[in-house]
Amino acid sequence: MANSFAQLYQVAPSPRAQRLFWHLLSIGPVTLDSTDHHEAMDKPGAHLFWVRSGAGRLAVPDHDYTLKTGPRCWLVDMKMPRTCSPVPGRRIVNTGFRFGGPELAAWREEIGGGNEFALAPLDSLYIREQTRQLARLARKKPAGFEWDIHVIITQILGRLLKSRQRLVTPQTDVPKPLARAINRVMTDPYRDWKVTEVARSSGVNRAALQALFREHRSESIHEFLLRLRVDLARQLLSDDRLAVKEVSARLNFSNEFYFSRFFRRRTGLSPSTYRKSIRV
Repeated sequence: MANSFAQLYQVAPSPRAQRLFWHLLSIGPVTLDSTDHHEAMDKPGAHLFWVRSGAGRLAVPDHDYTLKTGPRCWLVDMKMPRTCSPVPGRRIVNTGFRFGGPELAAWREEIGGGNEFALAPLDSLYIREQTRQLARLARKKPAGFEWDIHVIITQILGRLLKSRQRLVTPQTDVPKPLARAINRVMTDPYRDWKVTEVARSSGVNRAALQALFREHRSESIHEFLLRLRVDLARQLLSDDRLAVKEVSARLNFSNEFYFSRFFRRRTGLSPSTYRKSIRV
């Protein structure tokens, strides 16, 4: 028997869902009797899946994973090449969903830790039940279904964050100088802020503010500002109504060339290639 994608249900999200929400691109099981290889960026989004039956291997750049049944799942970014292979002479059935959203890259960076997630049994059951609910919403399309899909995917991603203990953070008071600096930046996030300007707004000198950033945010002021600009650039590039030149202007780059160079250095992709990677 050849590899089968017959039960994979393809979803066409609305323009609003593509711009604002997590949205489904496909959902359902895939049956593999032989190796299935995909080049980088052949599809948009990311694929969250688990093994329903059988066993095999998942190969992505710099890592190989053993695929098997149990309370675990895998999250694969479609921007990377990947190969899924069943154990020789056997069949593997994977099931899950492919999804996209304007903040997918930021979520992947925040979750970190590779492609495999070892889940608590209850979290694994939750994700599988919610995936069944996603499938029902995608097929029946009741009123407001795209918002419901967005909420469910957010909850599933929250379980993945939980499995990596990303939600377990010490509750400490933010020092007032640090709060003043961040609030000042966020009043005009598209501005090309300089470290000296941020320090002046905090009420303490640059060295003192730098120490607060490293202690409470584990990053320098400069890293905070760069990360913010990358996140904003990805949000703006997810809106096809904006030309790359307009995105560059909104972020206050002197021209499109400098914006493209900045974006490529921080993400490894040009703005146009990034747009291609998130398009349906």
